[in-house]
Amino acid sequence: MKKISFLVCSTLVALVMNAQLKVTSGATITITGGAVVFCGGDVTNDAGGTITNNGKLEVQGSFANAGTYNTTTADDSLIMSGANNVTLNGGSSVLTNLWIIKTAAANEVKLAGTTLLSGKLDYDEGNFTTDPITNPSFLFSAPVTATFDFAANKEIVGRVRRTGWSNGAMRIFNQANMQVTTAGGTPPTDFTVTMIPQSAGGDPTGTEREVKRKFQFAQTGGTGFTSDIRYPYIDGELNTNTEGNLVPWQNVTAVWNGKLTPVTRDGATNYVSTTGLTTTEIANEWKLADPNYTMNATAFLRGAWNTGGFMNASLISTLEAGGSGLLQVFNTPPFNYVGTESVSAGFFTAHPTIVDWALVELRMPADGLPASATSATIVGRRAGFFLSNGTIVGLDGATPISFDISKQGTAFIVIRHRNHLGVMSNAITSNATGFYNNDFRSLANIYKPVGAPSDPVVLLPSSGNYGFWGGDANKNGIVNATDVSAIKNAIAASTTGYSLTDVTLSGTINATDVSLTKATIAASGTGGAPARQSIKIVKTNIPDPIGPEEQ
Repeated sequence: MKKISFLVCSTLVALVMNAQLKVTSGATITITGGAVVFCGGDVTNDAGGTITNNGKLEVQGSFANAGTYNTTTADDSLIMSGANNVTLNGGSSVLTNLWIIKTAAANEVKLAGTTLLSGKLDYDEGNFTTDPITNPSFLFSAPVTATFDFAANKEIVGRVRRTGWSNGAMRIFNQANMQVTTAGGTPPTDFTVTMIPQSAGGDPTGTEREVKRKFQFAQTGGTGFTSDIRYPYIDGELNTNTEGNLVPWQNVTAVWNGKLTPVTRDGATNYVSTTGLTTTEIANEWKLADPNYTMNATAFLRGAWNTGGFMNASLISTLEAGGSGLLQVFNTPPFNYVGTESVSAGFFTAHPTIVDWALVELRMPADGLPASATSATIVGRRAGFFLSNGTIVGLDGATPISFDISKQGTAFIVIRHRNHLGVMSNAITSNATGFYNNDFRSLANIYKPVGAPSDPVVLLPSSGNYGFWGGDANKNGIVNATDVSAIKNAIAASTTGYSLTDVTLSGTINATDVSLTKATIAASGTGGAPARQSIKIVKTNIPDPIGPEEQ
């Protein structure tokens, strides 16, 4: 190791040292403007040592500064080159210009302490990290006036702080697409981004669906401001996520909440951005994920059941007639669903196995209890169709229904029909694949409230399968004598067409609808204790009190 007590490298002079360079206490190195000092090993500036750099210091080993590193011209450059994995510690001194140009992408420059920059970062090659997993307090700090230039696909792993913060201007952090802009209120004095990609262990909290990249934000001071943030990623981190669907998510009290709007995506340059984040929101952990989840749900309707093992698809012509069945049918109480799902004329004719419309909901109560899974806990829902084989599909009439959800975690699937009693699943554990699965043909897969007057579904004739109770002609979540009266009144009035009173889904309203509804009522003692109530009703197992319980 070469120890220096006093050295001046003058203008246009290049000094090459292949050994290590150590500046001991009391020693001084001065590199004048235009001069270059090249060290093939480590450069260490001990406490009490001084490096005055007005030129260029190129280091192929590690650089550690515990003394004074300064410049009198604000034109110094520290160049980290070579093929070694090295460390960088600027100590309490401020580097003016830092150029990272390692031999290959795998060659690491890792901070061994917080390092300050005032002028410019040129990051051309290598792997620059602040070592966020092992040393989360280390950061790379520069004022907002400093320039960051990144070569393609280069990014800083870990914590980057920008000081001298003000509102209104976009600032770059870990890479060209890691951007933050603030507005309103009182701005902070500095802003810090921690970004950890998958390659560096960036696994967001939990085991949910996600892009394997972790984001955290912090600031000093400031009140009432909002932040617009751009989140970068690489294609190799997408996992089960569809790139064109990505949105930011924040971890709020151990539950991931999606920021579904406003969102801008750029798949060509790999970023997702959102605007208007509050100071409370940016204090949370963030990630990217696809909010579109598939509901692999299968269910039968008692009214359409055919003992051959399928449901009858007898409403095709009725759904087509007059266009009333071309629009989703759940836009009135008790469903109050405002979705715009619709199909074109001829759709049902082209899909002859469609039985009727279905409404699929995902509910996620904060306490995880089924009794708490009211409509206030809906995190996503969409209208689709029952097929004759029980599959519930989307508007293409073929593939399982899917929709965006606003929270990730254990949840309950709810399936609703316009004149059959809606049914809710037991709790379904979330997963990283983007699917919730439930077979409602099995009683074991369906939530049954304690003391319910009936099972939530009925055993279908000549079958080991269960189906939804039919007969809710007034769609209040209960089947009782008032439904029978409604059907009889419809028959007396010669009602035709797509009607709630057609509980057999046959396209006509007749005595079979009355018989089915009465059979439902007669089964009101098939549930748990009490075995028989004086009030003869069958009630949905969905927790919401949908309509009054009529006697």
